[in-house]
Amino acid sequence: MDSLEEVLGTGQRKSTEFRFASIKKNLQGTFVALPKTTQGRLSSSAARYALHRLFVHRHGWHVKGVAPLGGPWQPSSSALGLGDRVPPRLRDLLQASFGSEDFSLDELALFAATIEALIHSEATGRLYSVYKALQKDPEATLSKEEAREIIYSCLTAYLAGLNMTSITREELESTCKSVEADYPSWNSTRSVIDEQQRQDFPRLEEYEFSDVERVLEVVNENMGHRVDEGACQEIEDRLVDLEEVSGPGRVRLADFYKRFLEDGKPQFSERADFLREQGVLDESDPSMPRVLIANYLIMQSNCLNVSKYYDLCCIDLCEDLLDRLELDIQAPQATPAQIISVLNATESAYMPVGRTWPQALVKKLDEVAKHHGGQVPFHGRLFAQWMHFAYPNECPYPHLSGTTNPMTDTEWRAKTGKASMATKDEMLLIINASQTAAAPTSNDDSEDAMCMWAPEEELVDAKNWHAEAPTLELGQSVRQSVWPTLQASLRLLALVAVLISSAVAMRNVVRQASAAVCMVSGRETVLGKMRASIKSKVKGEAFNV
Repeated sequence: MDSLEEVLGTGQRKSTEFRFASIKKNLQGTFVALPKTTQGRLSSSAARYALHRLFVHRHGWHVKGVAPLGGPWQPSSSALGLGDRVPPRLRDLLQASFGSEDFSLDELALFAATIEALIHSEATGRLYSVYKALQKDPEATLSKEEAREIIYSCLTAYLAGLNMTSITREELESTCKSVEADYPSWNSTRSVIDEQQRQDFPRLEEYEFSDVERVLEVVNENMGHRVDEGACQEIEDRLVDLEEVSGPGRVRLADFYKRFLEDGKPQFSERADFLREQGVLDESDPSMPRVLIANYLIMQSNCLNVSKYYDLCCIDLCEDLLDRLELDIQAPQATPAQIISVLNATESAYMPVGRTWPQALVKKLDEVAKHHGGQVPFHGRLFAQWMHFAYPNECPYPHLSGTTNPMTDTEWRAKTGKASMATKDEMLLIINASQTAAAPTSNDDSEDAMCMWAPEEELVDAKNWHAEAPTLELGQSVRQSVWPTLQASLRLLALVAVLISSAVAMRNVVRQASAAVCMVSGRETVLGKMRASIKSKVKGEAFNV
């Protein structure tokens, strides 16, 4: 903590300590419910899974390298998947301290707190850039209103993905005006900043840089949820409005394209082969391809690339249901009856309490339990698949590892040489073909409604799922119970050494953060088009959807 305070600036120790405590609390439920080693620790794959869940829950962040992209949970690079994304010396020292070892709750919480500290240092660099663009002295104090406008400008530049290395006052002011004109609801951001100022500094009238930094930190950490509640909710509402009666959680590709041609909004235009590679198409009936609502929402190309450390993506609504199961069961598995009981008492966005469970769905859950000897593991593909059919609008369909290749529009174009957007002729071809297809019939209570069901399992931690608490023999109890605690203490001390040793390197990261580049993907999604619109207006160019 001393080292982090030295690196991140005065006043950061308390916020970092608070961050650690809150992270540990947030991790507790998932940590308890995940399979563990005989020493009660999480494997690297389970730790990576828990980290991803944590950052999505706390901030709506998909941390790069930690968030899955169609592969297994076992990290393929150092530092639980972060790899080259963290400063080299810090990465090497973290890897030397943890390597592929297992994690205690405290260790995992401190690891997560370090990631959040790195992300915060990046935001601090942006703040310095805005001060410079607006010709404000970081050593001087600002009025409450000036502090609010600095934070507002920083958040607007953050959302628009402006290049912070060369941003000018004119570009920043023009960007703010364009955003306000095109997205009037963005003006409410000022009220959010005002509320945070009142909460953090109720009597403060003169703001030092560290005060502005504190308010920005909190508002910035909540931005992911604001994006989800705004742009993502709009996309979700439009998809649900098109939902097929006979195929819950699905929209016919023909209707998907019809909506785009009718309203011209910058979604629902992706070509079929692009959607297929993202894992968004249900082609169990080849004559009538359908878009999976939950999978489309979390599609990589719908994410907003705002940081070198994370993307802002639509939040997986299934997380809340899994949280409820973990908190109530407090184990890695449960019987079908226990699962039905918990879910039956849980209201979700689209399912009421006390719902009627189709017999075909109950039968499938029994099959999953039979596959595992009578218990259903929560953290595996089969249960995730069952949850998709139980909650089709909330839980994405889990494809087998390696069968999809999530990517942005820019990455797709680089790989294929084609745009991700379908042409009008391609859309009309799908629409015309759908008119000759047989009309669907309702089949919610039959296995026909689960044509995509695949019996293959993939557990987050297959090695330790069956692990049981060790049976201690006389004379072993002290050694086996004390050693894991001693190991954890030694490794925590090692991490403190890591942070101290990397102080100089991380200080350079902070000093140079103002030169960080926010890469703009130019994606043709609602968020990507917003950025393109902003930039073109700043340059005085007309924007044509």
